[in-house]
Amino acid sequence: MGVFIFIAKGERDLSQENAVKVKNNEFDNMVRFAFRLTGVNILILAAVGLIGLLQPEEMTAWLALVVLGLIGINLFANLIVFYLSLVGLFKSTLKWRAALALLFSLVLFALYLLIIAVTMAG
Repeated sequence: MGVFIFIAKGERDLSQENAVKVKNNEFDNMVRFAFRLTGVNILILAAVGLIGLLQPEEMTAWLALVVLGLIGINLFANLIVFYLSLVGLFKSTLKWRAALALLFSLVLFALYLLIIAVTMAG
């Protein structure tokens, strides 16, 4: 009977270790997703900048709506990256990747604030 209790206790400890590994793997997957989404954010920002450089003086209405939609998608995705990388910074084993995604997210937010300030200034 003592052997059975020892085996049952050992199996329970093993399942708890597996649960911790699965949870860490989920946080690592969140950080990987945030890092990939950061790359998508940078590509969208580059597309918006390219449209802004190549557009004629009078932008057509549909092009303005496309740019506005891309900016909205980019800001929403940037918020997701910020949240996931902030959580991953404390709970994931991929701390450097989470920190880099968080840094890119903050830089993109600062860039949007700079663009808004320059646009409002004239």
